[in-house]
Amino acid sequence: MCDVVTALKVGTAIYSYQNQKAIAKGKRVANDRTRENADSNYLANISKIDGEKNEAAMEKTKEIFKNTMEKKAEQATGLNLGFGNATRILQSVSGKYDMSYADILTGYRQDMTALMNDETSAYANLSKTYNSIKPVTEPSRTGLALQIATIGAEGYYKNQALTQPETGRAPDSYDEL
Repeated sequence: MCDVVTALKVGTAIYSYQNQKAIAKGKRVANDRTRENADSNYLANISKIDGEKNEAAMEKTKEIFKNTMEKKAEQATGLNLGFGNATRILQSVSGKYDMSYADILTGYRQDMTALMNDETSAYANLSKTYNSIKPVTEPSRTGLALQIATIGAEGYYKNQALTQPETGRAPDSYDEL
């Protein structure tokens, strides 16, 4: 026969197990939400960086076109005004605008390097977030079974101790009680 205290201990152990399962489920849901948010932020950062790359490429193309047009206009002006040797005019103007072209490419490379660093930082933030997620520990069914078995055994031996006569031996039948 099971006494009330043993039954309450078994009920408490089962309730504790169910509570631990619910907590673990809540942590899993929170971890999933954290991963989803980290992925979303990473994709937003990458999208922004890609947009900035496109803008930098467009700016480069626009500056090269502007540089080329200014060079041609200055060459045409020099030739039309008749400033001496046409070859020297073209060389002088071309050298000036070649430096401008090199400056444009340098600025573009710097922009691309900065954006690559931003991509690396975005991935590092994603990894940092993923690594900060604590693993979920599920409660053990075996542990629950052992706890219930221990409680049951304690209750059984307690009950046996109460039903044994003073002689120290267990009664053989109900008549002896």
